Amino acid sequence: MQLEAVDKTVLLPVEQESPSGFQSGKKRILIVEDNQELRSFLRQTLEKYYSVMEAADGNSGIDVAVNFVPDLIISDVMMPGMDGIEFCRIIKERFETRHIPFMILSAKDSLDTKLEGMESGADYYFAKPLSVDLLLLTVRNIFEQGAKLKQKYTNDYLSEATELVHSEKDKIFFKKMLDVIENNIQDPAMDVDFLCKHLFVSRTKLYQKIKSTSDQSVGEFIRSIRLKKAIQIMTHEDVAINEVVDRVGFQSSSNFSRTFKKEYGKSPLQFVQGLKKHGSGPKV
Repeated sequence: MQLEAVDKTVLLPVEQESPSGFQSGKKRILIVEDNQELRSFLRQTLEKYYSVMEAADGNSGIDVAVNFVPDLIISDVMMPGMDGIEFCRIIKERFETRHIPFMILSAKDSLDTKLEGMESGADYYFAKPLSVDLLLLTVRNIFEQGAKLKQKYTNDYLSEATELVHSEKDKIFFKKMLDVIENNIQDPAMDVDFLCKHLFVSRTKLYQKIKSTSDQSVGEFIRSIRLKKAIQIMTHEDVAINEVVDRVGFQSSSNFSRTFKKEYGKSPLQFVQGLKKHGSGPKV
């Protein structure tokens, strides 16, 4: 099924929707398109499977993206005021939004237009008229790839958090965050406020960044780093479990063992024995 490109009409920005209207567990997509007919069609197509937000131009799209941090942005190129290229460039520069996959829609299928879109930071480019089947398949693949990446990070103790992000700026931020956590990993009191203070970022922004990229809360993220460090110690050093617990900042051996088993499905001893027996890391 294809939707022919339609003539543009200048529309007023639509109101931001309340997050309370989203269905729990559904991925959130922001559609930025000034043509009301095409925007409505895209919404009706996508909302069967996802929660959908709308904006009629780049300026209002930035407001929605920053406030609600969707899982995917789909934007037209030709729009009044701020066009889709500039909109994408701003989205990819801002801390809150630069990790969000960005898909450009354009009636222009020239190589120059595609290059301009990709240079602005866009991850995907779709030419009009749209193939709805191809669009839905692409969106599904985007979310499935993201889910696999998050699952790999959670299940594979060798996987590092920097693998969760793609932009250089996000990789630098995550590297800095990991350095802060690892340099203070023995401190059981290291928490969200501690990270915010050392990274110069608000609780809300840090939570959104961690949740969007790893599907974890900040506390869960810190805990996963502690556990990964514990595995590294246990597999490379011959030390008592109590020493491991102290070095990774858990308050007791029982709490460490309980948390470890919940995360990896085995006790610390069983897990390490399994690694030594098979001579490899856990299956993902």
